[in-house]
Amino acid sequence: MTESHLQSHTTKTVHVSAPTRLHFGLLSFGNQEGRNFGGVGLMLKEPRVEITATPADTFATTGPYAARLLDFSKQWQQYTQADTLPNCVLTVTAAPEQHVGLGLGTQLGLSTAEILQAFLTGEGLGAMERAFVVNRASRSAVGTYGFEFGGLIVERGRLPSERISPLECRLDFPDAWRVMLVRPENEQGLSGEQETRAFGDIPPVAQRTTDQLIAELESGLLPGITAGNFMMAADAIENYGRIAGGCFSSIQGGPYNGRLLNRRVEWLKGLGAHGIGQSSWGPTLFCIFETQADAERFKDSMGSDDSGQTLRVEIVRADNQGADIS
Repeated sequence: MTESHLQSHTTKTVHVSAPTRLHFGLLSFGNQEGRNFGGVGLMLKEPRVEITATPADTFATTGPYAARLLDFSKQWQQYTQADTLPNCVLTVTAAPEQHVGLGLGTQLGLSTAEILQAFLTGEGLGAMERAFVVNRASRSAVGTYGFEFGGLIVERGRLPSERISPLECRLDFPDAWRVMLVRPENEQGLSGEQETRAFGDIPPVAQRTTDQLIAELESGLLPGITAGNFMMAADAIENYGRIAGGCFSSIQGGPYNGRLLNRRVEWLKGLGAHGIGQSSWGPTLFCIFETQADAERFKDSMGSDDSGQTLRVEIVRADNQGADIS
């Protein structure tokens, strides 16, 4: 437990429950004058990030991500120019593993900023301000807007003069549809300095590729979700992810991150899955099902691939609400 002494007389307990997210891929990067990054993603009801602030004599963070909570708390203090951190203990009561493609860092940071603000003042922050507070959304803003609004998020990327990409579109994901998460145990995608170096090594995205990605959104994904047309949306998600992932082939060895993930995608296709994609750098893959029953039948029949890895397979729902603060 990490502690910092301060004064506070608040007696309430505050709880934040935030969705995790899938990121389907970026629209662009390496553009010197136009918009960079951008992309599309989906917020998930499970797994969630749950943080509780309870009154205490000093400030402390505890639990599996105590050090990260402390860092985010200090950023909140610096941004708000508070003399001290509130007298409370921040505890992570639920969270997925980090660096598996579910956007944990952003949700931890935004949740920390929101819970401290609510604990101290009883009021929350706006979507962009949360990101400013804890220095998130320098590339993707999907998780930033998803924390606020839930659902399917499209953001077009930010100009050099912008700190955060503006929100382009937000849609409810059909309630009946399900998402299957497939990932190997004890594996992680790129993060931190490795990720920064990767972006420095990857060639810029050609405008024609960005145009292809936007066409998949405008002609397939968005109308498919709006109309509840499962196959239209699923095909667009898969096409979008393959095109976006292809921009990283020099690092990943294909549209997906590494030989095993590229083979795993083909395995899932061979079993009849739809809407297959990789979230962020992986190792989490996902596919989309029209009903809970379809997802369960697929899970029961899928068996194991030939990688020799133990796979975690979960059937989850989209989150159309965003974070809950109570």
